[in-house]
Amino acid sequence: MGIWLVPLVLALFTFGTGDFVVAGLLPELAEGLDVSESAVGQLVTVYSLVYALAAPTAVVFTTRLPRRTLVTVSMLLFMGGNLLAAYAPSYSVMLASRVLSAAAAAAVTPLCFSTAGTLPPEQHRGKALGMLSGGIMLSQLVGVPAGTWLGGLLGWQAAFWLVTALGAVVLVTMLTLLPPLQLPPANRFRDRMAPLTSGAVARGLLAMLTLSAGSMMMMTYIAPVMSAAGGVTTNGIALLFLSAGIAGVVAAQLGGALNDALGPLRTVCIGAAVLALSMAALAGAVVWGQAPFWLLIILAVFMALAIGLLNPPLAVWLLGRAGPSSNEVMALNTSATYIGTSAGSVLGGLLLSGFGPTALPVLAVVEMIVVVLLIATARTSAPDSGQQPSAAVEEEVRHASD
Repeated sequence: MGIWLVPLVLALFTFGTGDFVVAGLLPELAEGLDVSESAVGQLVTVYSLVYALAAPTAVVFTTRLPRRTLVTVSMLLFMGGNLLAAYAPSYSVMLASRVLSAAAAAAVTPLCFSTAGTLPPEQHRGKALGMLSGGIMLSQLVGVPAGTWLGGLLGWQAAFWLVTALGAVVLVTMLTLLPPLQLPPANRFRDRMAPLTSGAVARGLLAMLTLSAGSMMMMTYIAPVMSAAGGVTTNGIALLFLSAGIAGVVAAQLGGALNDALGPLRTVCIGAAVLALSMAALAGAVVWGQAPFWLLIILAVFMALAIGLLNPPLAVWLLGRAGPSSNEVMALNTSATYIGTSAGSVLGGLLLSGFGPTALPVLAVVEMIVVVLLIATARTSAPDSGQQPSAAVEEEVRHASD
């Protein structure tokens, strides 16, 4: 752990702000670009999909590129994409700017996670990854509201100026605070890809996708669920989001610390149990229909706590099985997260219209059971590249057998 972690956290905070700041400025952007609000909403979808697809692609094509060069080029492109957005004269130009920004961010994100997961001592890697997860959650708690406020005060262009400025801070801090980062081992492409075909890595990625889908499903449709559970109005939903956001930032740090103390498997089980119990209680509240507001706040806080607990240990678990392919695995982890996010929004809408609000927390309980089963049944699998399990894997197996 050290000051080198600062630019990594700032980078994830900046990328998260750049992704979702559009959501807070739908009316202003729709008017300025002369399109519908639904069309503006697709700018978030495009950003997420490009991010998911570009992360593994960028890792493959930049493997031999010096890390400082990768950071410099990618962050300059990210800043350029947001400057282009600030001066976009039409929807098509805005769409192109989102593609450029997302692709540039996707090239840096796996580097951030692999650095945080390998640079510190093994007993502190969960905390480091928890800090990165906290950066993502903090972007939704602070970055997006700040961009929305500036956009409302000075015009929607100001939100993209803010993201551009944040990108400049990330570039400067990465070049000054990060230690020299070595290139990945010069293995053959086939050898680097070998761990990606292992059953353990595939299960871990599927677990992350499932968690992301369930999380986004609940966060996207929290308003109708809470309304059905206790008649919560718009002001109440805002308070629920604020409470959940604060809890999520705290939980990301707690999840990293628990991972370092108990191991990934136990931490995943704890987080999944908390989320399943809170979602089961929320389903009961929806059936009841008259739950008091204080109870719904508690359930929202526990939901956010559980989600924050789960992300760091899942990342550590994957890195423990990545072998020399940490960048590739973290890139696919990013893809799984964003694909799950997109799938969760779609699935939640279908469930809400077809079965009502009770179905969403019920499915979230099932998803947590799936996450635990995926991780528990693969806990002893080693990377399929002829190498022995890492020390982290051996320690986890020892924990599980105690």
